[in-house]
Amino acid sequence: MLAAITGCAALTALTLAYGTWAAIPYGAVPAVASATLLLWTVACWPRSRARLARPLALAGGLSLLTTAFSAPPSAPWGSVWRLAEMAVLLMLLAVVARWAPRRQAVTAGVVAGAAVVTWTLPLIPAPSVLPLAGAAAFWALPVLGAAVVGGYPRLVEHRRRRLVIETRRSQQLELARDLHDFVAHDISGIVAQAQAARFVAASDPGQALPALERIERAGLHALASMDRTVRMLHEANGNGITRPDAPDTLDAPNAPEAPKPPAALTPQEPPAPQEAPTPKAPTPKGPPPEVTPRPEPLPGVDQLPALIERFTAVGATEARLTMPPATPGTLSRETSSTAYRMVVEALTNVRRHAPGAARVEVTLTPAVRNPATHPAPALKIEIQVVNDAGAAPATALRTRRARDGHGGRGLNALRERVQATGGTLSYGPYEGGWRVLAVFPQTRTLPQETT
Repeated sequence: MLAAITGCAALTALTLAYGTWAAIPYGAVPAVASATLLLWTVACWPRSRARLARPLALAGGLSLLTTAFSAPPSAPWGSVWRLAEMAVLLMLLAVVARWAPRRQAVTAGVVAGAAVVTWTLPLIPAPSVLPLAGAAAFWALPVLGAAVVGGYPRLVEHRRRRLVIETRRSQQLELARDLHDFVAHDISGIVAQAQAARFVAASDPGQALPALERIERAGLHALASMDRTVRMLHEANGNGITRPDAPDTLDAPNAPEAPKPPAALTPQEPPAPQEAPTPKAPTPKGPPPEVTPRPEPLPGVDQLPALIERFTAVGATEARLTMPPATPGTLSRETSSTAYRMVVEALTNVRRHAPGAARVEVTLTPAVRNPATHPAPALKIEIQVVNDAGAAPATALRTRRARDGHGGRGLNALRERVQATGGTLSYGPYEGGWRVLAVFPQTRTLPQETT
């Protein structure tokens, strides 16, 4: 509305100044319209930058009509109004290329660019193909420059936003993998123990108490895994948080005092001689200093014995680990963590899909290759998890999870993680049961006495 009122006032002033509409100089009307649009853009900034495309298209259309149907001037300086108009259109074109919506920006850019490219064509005295093409190509350069000036920052901003979206997506996938690899393993153990306790509670209630204790331990492990994941998210966002398992200091300024036992239960001792009170250091004012969280490393293959022990204690399936003692020192931190995740995923699948399996074999051995073609030792290690056939029927939970579409994502995501470390992963039926086999690169070979 402001732009329309200003434009009408300017055109009225031109008519009054020159007496009649026909006496207005060549190109003055589109020049005034473009200048009015520029004033509106500046006056209503920043709201006007996203709504500038359509007015610019109208101004470009008016300029094209002037080029097509107005008689060119005969005076040497008769095109000064049009030259000023082209300068304003180029500035507005840069603003539209930077801020306007994409479709509107393309439309307005085509119309305004065509107006700038063709405005000199009626001014050529002897028009022919070569002079017309040269003039159009010359004025296409400032149009391209305005598009680059406005479009390049837009492109950089678009790439930045896309990078932020991809980074957040990767963090979400990492969180989902952590929850699947660690929390789901403990939760499946809790479900298995709850099912076992339900069956034995009627015949032997005394066996329910050990099952409840194992459920408690598995729940504590699941809480620890969730706490590690939440702490990782806080650290990724730059928030300082303290570890919940950090020891409390009694000399902290805001630490609560330990409860004292009743006087009747404490032995009476003779009062100690009083000493002169020592002066205390002044307590600093202001907020307490932020505590930097101590990073907790992800579990690796060195924690596989504890994992196998917990798996065997929770269910009826016996798991056995075969691993040279020096294996943890031959893997990088990332490879060791991925290998641990691979074993966790395999054991979780055994508990879910083969609850009647009697034994699970977890073996870590150096990769073997043909000494005739490869005399040097292989800097790779094979990790395989093999279980026999499960005899137990599918439980209601497993049937419901299969019907709802759960499962099947862990091994595919694990394959991507293993390949990211330079290894390979394969799985499938094996001797009536199931085998998951991974090959990981090593930083150094195992000592001879351990291979």
